[in-house]
Amino acid sequence: MRNNFHLLFFLLISLVMQTPLHAQQYIWPTEASPYLSSTFGETRSAHFHAGLDIKTWGREGYRVFASRKGKVHRILITERGYGKALYLKHEDGTYTVYAHLQRFNEKIQAYADSIRLHTYTAEIDLRVDSLNFEFAPRDVIGYSGSSGIGPPHLHFEIRDTMQHPVNALTSNLSVPDDIPPIFKSIIVEPLTKNSRVEGTPYSKYRKAEKTEDGTYNFGTFSITDEVGMAVNVHDRANKVRNSYAVYELYLVHRSDTLFYEQIKSYNYEDAHEMFLNRIAPFGANKRGHQRLYDKEGSNNPFLLTAHPTAKISLADSTETYTIIARDYFGNTAKAHISFIPLPRQNVTKSTLSKPPSEWYWNENWASPDLNSTIDLENPGIGFPWKRGQRILFSEDTTLYTLARIIPDTLSKVTTPDHRLKAVFFGNEFHDTLSVAVSHNINKDGIQLSIQAGNVVSRSSYLLEFYVGDFLKTNAPHHLYHRSKDGKLSFLNSKLVGGTIHAMPSTLGEFVVLSDSIPPSVRDFRIQKTNYGKWLGIAQVTDPLSGIDSKTAKFYINGKRGIAEFDYEEELLIYYLPDFSPQNSNTATLIISDKAGNRTTSSMSFQFPASASY
Repeated sequence: MRNNFHLLFFLLISLVMQTPLHAQQYIWPTEASPYLSSTFGETRSAHFHAGLDIKTWGREGYRVFASRKGKVHRILITERGYGKALYLKHEDGTYTVYAHLQRFNEKIQAYADSIRLHTYTAEIDLRVDSLNFEFAPRDVIGYSGSSGIGPPHLHFEIRDTMQHPVNALTSNLSVPDDIPPIFKSIIVEPLTKNSRVEGTPYSKYRKAEKTEDGTYNFGTFSITDEVGMAVNVHDRANKVRNSYAVYELYLVHRSDTLFYEQIKSYNYEDAHEMFLNRIAPFGANKRGHQRLYDKEGSNNPFLLTAHPTAKISLADSTETYTIIARDYFGNTAKAHISFIPLPRQNVTKSTLSKPPSEWYWNENWASPDLNSTIDLENPGIGFPWKRGQRILFSEDTTLYTLARIIPDTLSKVTTPDHRLKAVFFGNEFHDTLSVAVSHNINKDGIQLSIQAGNVVSRSSYLLEFYVGDFLKTNAPHHLYHRSKDGKLSFLNSKLVGGTIHAMPSTLGEFVVLSDSIPPSVRDFRIQKTNYGKWLGIAQVTDPLSGIDSKTAKFYINGKRGIAEFDYEEELLIYYLPDFSPQNSNTATLIISDKAGNRTTSSMSFQFPASASY
């Protein structure tokens, strides 16, 4: 039964739903500033943003306060992600999280150091409820920093009793904001093998134009069959230039609300939904556009209404739609977009002039030449190979194995020469899709391709390639993922009996390379921090395979310290709570890369006073 929702009804409902979720009063968790650099629900590389990022003006060391009465539940120190973080549990069973800290307060820091010094391990994850580290509101629990990921800021979260992140702006916390959202651009994407946008079978991107009345316009698109929309819109706040996620998104046609999303809370188990909810323009990587329809296989945690007609299919007339964006403080912006029907055209025969890495991929169809489409459910090209697999020939004679991957089903895909095999265990993807598997061996080495590279895997799959006697050197060989911009990322892989084995978590392009060059160590120095601690610091780099920080050992004057790695600045840091340099000092650093190459570097020096770090 069709559910018609009048726009006014939803505006009234949204006002009611702004009643703070938490009756308790929170205090602002830092003295650094009353402003935000990021808000809840924003797009990140592999998840939704779970909190508020509070501006610290590019500096570290501001006091961080307990936002409510509670005790420390968890102490976390990680090289990436949250860095140094504290989790406070409150009397009602809810939590607050404080991340990217420079350091903890003196009592918590001393406890964390005592644990780490047992094994000189940089990373810890401790549950400490029984230790009763209790705090009242505004007690200092730590100091702002940039650990885990920079630049400096405080990441603050509110979580419910189930540890689900909640938009902290739905509490009593607030920022000055009377600025409406800003529409930036729209993507119109084809949803079937017969769909066309402006006559092409791939998505189209267009920037918004602001009109004299303050609304935005995306113009008119000609479409054939069913299409969907994804919009790039962001919010602003007073006195700062940062861009934020909007709180609510609507798609309205005439008097019907076809789509309604509210960025209020989510379950960490649904974090991967970001890959279905947020997309990038064709040929780009940044997922800044939010879909305005319910994609098949999705469980969008923010979605409250999605009518089937949010997927747009026209009869014989032009139709206009309105997109409404609203921030938590009620500031609202509108954009309009129109569609005109384009008669279905004769489908041209597909050519395989481009490699699958350059195709436009959908779960059920693909456009190999950006003019025609292949029905991946019933492909009419190539010839049958193994069960459920077909062999395709490209114009450059490369062979591709095309296979259908079905959830909850074990799938093994092989190339005709049996050199390359990909094994999918059934839980990698949100829905059924097809992959194209191929390899190429030439003077430049071994290249493997597992497409569609734009589809994100939820878990790892098995990749095996028989190199045989192709490798002429005894140097260790490993598999590397190659991104669209050519950047190489090391994969944990092994060469056993002439076959290289790896468990990638992404599709795309891969290469087999050797790495016999150990990391380089330079620019060693000792510096005093602005909070009175002495640190040893060295620049460590390994361009191909990357630093394996977990195996690092760092000694100064014969005493081993905790080796902390700042991967963004490529710094290895010697940390020992009571360390103080002598007039004459000796340092030894042992560091390996992920391919197993090791460097031992020793140096002696006289210590002069130097600047703070």
